[in-house]
Amino acid sequence: MRRIGTLGLICAVVLAGLTGCSPATEGAVGVRLDADGRLVGVFDWCRGKGADEIILYLGIDDGGVTDKVIELERDPGRSARSAEEFVLLDPAAGWQTKLAPDTLDDGQIYDLRAWNRNGGKVEDFPFRISEMRGRTGSAVILTKRWEGGDHGGYVATFHTPEDFARYADAACDG
Repeated sequence: MRRIGTLGLICAVVLAGLTGCSPATEGAVGVRLDADGRLVGVFDWCRGKGADEIILYLGIDDGGVTDKVIELERDPGRSARSAEEFVLLDPAAGWQTKLAPDTLDDGQIYDLRAWNRNGGKVEDFPFRISEMRGRTGSAVILTKRWEGGDHGGYVATFHTPEDFARYADAACDG
């Protein structure tokens, strides 16, 4: 009888995890390279939201992650901003670097994730810095979306700053 109760509890926990207990999407994230070829995180949060923690992970092709590479935390006295972008290895004033390497590898898969204190997050995706090399002009902000269901994959899109703002608005409305 005890075994059945334990099995029932495990099933309930798994079911709760599958029924939408994940954080709400409250913004969009993209990446680009600056003029010096450094990785820049581009964030656009829904109205009244903003990032409190940003982490760059080592990623894997299916969208999963392993180790933290860069960890940033917003200074307690700094107010959240709805839109901002900065070099991840040299963040803007108001961010505390908790973890950072000296350099990043062009061929490595990374995944940039961000959260706020309310548990909201941005939709993240796996990428390689090399995907952005050689991109010029205004359409330089990379985003990806999963398409094709269980057998699909990530589809890359390069946005202008204006397109990225519309992309973020759609994430907030959807």
